[in-house]
Amino acid sequence: MSEAGPDPDDAPLPRPSWRTRRRIILVTLLFCAGEVIYLTAWGRDTSLHETIANGAFILAGAVIGAYVFGAVWDDANVMSNLGRPRRPKRMDFEGIDAPQPPKDYGS
Repeated sequence: MSEAGPDPDDAPLPRPSWRTRRRIILVTLLFCAGEVIYLTAWGRDTSLHETIANGAFILAGAVIGAYVFGAVWDDANVMSNLGRPRRPKRMDFEGIDAPQPPKDYGS
């Protein structure tokens, strides 16, 4: 057995910090808000400006959705890489010729 140290192949891959992710998200949301405010205050009522405003709203919604669900997905991946099980599977008793387990949970 060699005592050369930890295997470099087992080292975790570098990930961008949450501070960097939050900055990118904040800048994007501020850009979308600035576009909408500008178009509301000084923009003319044209179909181009309407399309730009709709795109800004859709981009802001997509960024917020990706931030929330991306964080959940990232946390689930971290937990699975740490070796913690996600959630135990429920047992399926259908098709088994045995009495069903009691349903008096905690009473």
